[in-house]
Amino acid sequence: MKVGILEPTDFSNEALKMLQINNQVTLFTKGTIVNFIKDKEVLFVRLGYHLNSEILSRAKHLKVICSPTTGLNHIDVEYCKNHSIKIISLKGETRFLKTIRATPEHTLGLVIALKRNYSSAFLSSENAVWDREPHKGFEIFNSKIGIIGLGRVGTIVSDYLIQMGAEVSFFDVDLNIKHRKAKRSESIRQLIRWADTIILSASFDPSQGVILNKTLIDLMEGKYFINTARAELTDENYLSLKAGQGFFKGLAIDVITEEQSSRTNLDKLIKASKKHNVIITPHIGGATFSSMARTEEFIVNKWIKSLEI
Repeated sequence: MKVGILEPTDFSNEALKMLQINNQVTLFTKGTIVNFIKDKEVLFVRLGYHLNSEILSRAKHLKVICSPTTGLNHIDVEYCKNHSIKIISLKGETRFLKTIRATPEHTLGLVIALKRNYSSAFLSSENAVWDREPHKGFEIFNSKIGIIGLGRVGTIVSDYLIQMGAEVSFFDVDLNIKHRKAKRSESIRQLIRWADTIILSASFDPSQGVILNKTLIDLMEGKYFINTARAELTDENYLSLKAGQGFFKGLAIDVITEEQSSRTNLDKLIKASKKHNVIITPHIGGATFSSMARTEEFIVNKWIKSLEI
């Protein structure tokens, strides 16, 4: 089969070797996506491209899209459904995903970075004053941390935080979800009011829409907020406005809406980071060499097994 890899940089060598058996594999290095995909039967994509209906309509031979991600908001799922294009992803692969720790570790790192004021404390040629007084922060120990969404990431993060001595509560729409040490809050409002730090790690359902609206964001004044889930879960315009006002004690964002578009709030968030305790990372939560290689190899194996079936 004709297989195309849209983002070949650091693509797993082991995964590539598996794909090259009985397949014609091409790496996208130059030209346009439209020309690259027009004869492809299988596409591998991470998060670097948005495969919308306009682009996918040019891929007349496309049968399968493989994405080593849990979220699929970079793919027009409805178009694929209507045109019999199968999507193979990490969604629902609970057992395997428990061994992928990149996003939970990054989330923990952002909590520590905010509480310890790392954004201003790291010295450089532009920040060369040896003075610890302006950068004193807080510990995770004895903190009250609320987690919205106790799925895979939320559960692992809560385990990390509890081991470090934090008091953890969570809210999840699934009433069957429990945690042996973290307490359940009855509502997001209750969780935010109780916590000094709020972590958003819920999954995104387009039919569900925004979870954190203006009213709930207003409850976060003087608190720490971390989002390593999906920007679409928040009222991002309002969040960016509040960030610029120094509303939060600390804000860490790893995701923005329409990441591949110029129509984002990134400029506002970066501007806020120059004055306030705001950290923005370019969706690197799951981006480690080890996790990306392992997920790519898993997806290749999953596709090969689907052919056998």
